[in-house]
Amino acid sequence: MNPSTATSAPIIVRMPPSPTGPLHLGTARTALFNWLFKTKNNGQMIFRWEDTDQERSKTEFETTILDGLTWLGMDFMATSTFYRQTENLATHKQYRHNLWTERKIFPCFASKETIQSMRDAANQARQGFVFWSPDRDLDPTEADTKIAAGEHHVWRFKTPKKQTITMQDVIRGTIEVQSNTIGDFAVARSDGSVLYMLANVIDDATQGVTHVIRGEDHISNTPKQILVYGALGFAEPTFAHIPLVLDKSRKKLSKRNVDPNVCVLIPDFQKAGFLPEAVVNGLAFLGWNPGTTEEIFSLEELGNIFTLEKVNTAPAQYDFDKMVWFNSQWMRSLPVEKIQQYYQEFSGKTIEVSAIAVAREKAKTLVELSNELEYLIGDPGFNAERIFHKKMCPTPADAKKILSEILPMIEGIDEADFDEDTLKSVSVTKIAELGLKNGPFLWPFRVALSNRPGSAGPFSIGAVIGKAATIKRLQRAITLL
Repeated sequence: MNPSTATSAPIIVRMPPSPTGPLHLGTARTALFNWLFKTKNNGQMIFRWEDTDQERSKTEFETTILDGLTWLGMDFMATSTFYRQTENLATHKQYRHNLWTERKIFPCFASKETIQSMRDAANQARQGFVFWSPDRDLDPTEADTKIAAGEHHVWRFKTPKKQTITMQDVIRGTIEVQSNTIGDFAVARSDGSVLYMLANVIDDATQGVTHVIRGEDHISNTPKQILVYGALGFAEPTFAHIPLVLDKSRKKLSKRNVDPNVCVLIPDFQKAGFLPEAVVNGLAFLGWNPGTTEEIFSLEELGNIFTLEKVNTAPAQYDFDKMVWFNSQWMRSLPVEKIQQYYQEFSGKTIEVSAIAVAREKAKTLVELSNELEYLIGDPGFNAERIFHKKMCPTPADAKKILSEILPMIEGIDEADFDEDTLKSVSVTKIAELGLKNGPFLWPFRVALSNRPGSAGPFSIGAVIGKAATIKRLQRAITLL
């Protein structure tokens, strides 16, 4: 297709990751915002591997990136058109050649040392450095002669001087940049292979991209790329630059600069027992909000309400505790059968729904769920020291007395009626009969069953483990006190 004539095409966004590392939270958020925008607008998605860095690009990173995005609910494999930047190299070189033929780019023979000395001189004079190549007006014949002689060079865009470049950003509004602050920027290597600044424009234009949604660290690239779009005769896409994600020290979020227990990579979230719904929910709120007090949204719900106009311009502060909070909300709000499925995928174990339902009330992650399940699906043992509590159960005699009242109460419940409601009902009656408050009765009851100072309540535990196990644990506690 001729990109310059694509005036009535549907909305097309793109996701162009470099397969040079695992899936980072920031990359996943960019993918999410593109996904939500195309979903809301019934658009299309292009997935393009920017794999021209052959030394660092690895197929295993491609696998982990796609697996991570699919885990989050964005199945690019099933819904997107796939490209590889390396498959477009011939097109890149052809457009580069056209730009040279039209004298819109030129070979620059200035060495790195020469450019550095010019930069040093500008710094010494306390002037901003903008590189204007001494070769920008070199006679083309002389330039070709130098190239033929093997002189080292890079191809630079011949940036017009004293021109105002206007960018229309959906999120940030109108941005104006003076071309005199840009200078002649590199677009290709001496072998003709193009660099990001040119390759990205050619790929987006020839693949029909209408909206470029990317991080604000690309804002400085945009005026240069607008010049390239114009030089190639391509229609500009609509730009939207989303805010950076910063760590607690207000630096760009990086795995290297955070606590080891803080998840930054999507595989980190998976290993830490997060649910994909929670991670998506948390990512959406990094720089966007719905304009209401509501915070819990599924991917589908986000796709219905997301707009670029509600994306913030200020950097997003990453709060890992908030991500944990989102996960705790989803742990309790999803159907218990879904949590059971996630736990099976996470641990390889199939656990009864009744146990999952109880354990998830105290668990913020699947790791914590696994910890809570230990006393529900296995024998936790009994450590007498754990049952003592300054207010609830200060002495062994206090604990033994209460448990000795609870045991016959449990034995008197019919097996067919042994459930949470019955346990609660008979306990309320017994508490009243003994003239006790709830705490001194429930504390030793719960610890005897869970062997933990903090756990689910005794009614829930008893209903899950059954009458026989409840009796066995009570008898053991009484014996050991």
